[in-house]
Amino acid sequence: MGLKKVYIVHPLRGDIHNNEQKIARVCRDIADNRPDILPLSPVLAFDFFDPDTEPVEAMQYCLELLACTDEVWVYNQWWKSEGCQAEICFAGCRGIPIRFMGPGMGSGE
Repeated sequence: MGLKKVYIVHPLRGDIHNNEQKIARVCRDIADNRPDILPLSPVLAFDFFDPDTEPVEAMQYCLELLACTDEVWVYNQWWKSEGCQAEICFAGCRGIPIRFMGPGMGSGE
């Protein structure tokens, strides 16, 4: 059996550089501590999109990736991000399990 594909939901805007670093830490922590999980971060995968000028295009790619995953893990202040809210709604509507992760649970904090 293959690795469980887990889509990482985490806000990007606001402090993009800092958030990218947090997301990288989340993925690294998962890779180091959960050999059964393949962390999939749309932020890291699709960083060639400009979130300020190409939000629709970026979200389309994000949702395509999300549709292929086994589970969604949600981090940081997701409720402040329209993109995170859209990803959570998309996953919920498709019956993809959603886990809300807090500090000390690979949150990148």
